[in-house]
Amino acid sequence: MIIDLLAGAVPDAEAFALSEAVTLGRLRGYAEHFGGDLEPARTHDEVTARWGAARVSARDRAPAETEFLAMLDEGGIDLAGVYTESFGSRLGVPTAGNDVVADFVARHPARVVGFAGIDPWEADAGRHVDEAVARGLSGVVLSPFKQQLLPEDPRMARVFGRCEALGVPVLLHTGINWSLDAAYDVGHPRHVDAVARAFPDLKLVALHAGWPWVEDMLMVAWRHRHVYVDLSAHRPRTFTRPDSGWAPLLRLGNRQLADRVLFASTWTLLGVPPGRLVEEVRALPLDDATIDRWLGGNAARLLGRA
Repeated sequence: MIIDLLAGAVPDAEAFALSEAVTLGRLRGYAEHFGGDLEPARTHDEVTARWGAARVSARDRAPAETEFLAMLDEGGIDLAGVYTESFGSRLGVPTAGNDVVADFVARHPARVVGFAGIDPWEADAGRHVDEAVARGLSGVVLSPFKQQLLPEDPRMARVFGRCEALGVPVLLHTGINWSLDAAYDVGHPRHVDAVARAFPDLKLVALHAGWPWVEDMLMVAWRHRHVYVDLSAHRPRTFTRPDSGWAPLLRLGNRQLADRVLFASTWTLLGVPPGRLVEEVRALPLDDATIDRWLGGNAARLLGRA
């Protein structure tokens, strides 16, 4: 069974557009970093214009549900994760609601799992976790650099506590971020360690494996049995390149932590179909049993589908 834990935003035109627009429009630094010759936006008007343009462009690129499911079929993906986020109180832009994700999951329960966006700044954030899980969502996505909170902030604790009590995972952005309005190391593994110490039964997925602090992230996972790492936002084919920073993953992920690595494509960010990324994982210098774990076995256990 192949599980793409975090494929991307829901294949709904508006939800997809909002997800893409925040990255390339609202977050100062991303369009500039990935977009070539752009200068950093300096004013509210500039940021607003970029967000609006990115939203229009993303709507044109949004896949239909049938196209999304066909892409999964073509890549041999049995189950894929879709999600939304919630950070409007900090970034001042709308995001798709959890109901959009829940409705899509309800239409295709055998093919997709959904993860909720929760804004930890909201006083009733814990209640929103309960509501999302009651609607059939399988966990929560948090991005500390977008929500402008360190993971160990007490506001985050409301979300972590509810997820720990309900037994659902938190998918937490880790590693570098390119936002010019957030500290570059808000996703450092030391913050994940602090959360895992405070919530020892919480299932935590460190998105992007904490790159470029991969070895630190794996040490944190080794310390805490409920901490996982995923491969999202990175091409597996780069993992064997000298000085890429991924050598610790290939070493420890093939042995001590073989049961803690999860495949995730975030295909929209990479612009690569998930099936191609699956093949890149299969080409890595790993044991066959390890590859099977990375591509689905570990995620099935995390999601209670093993």
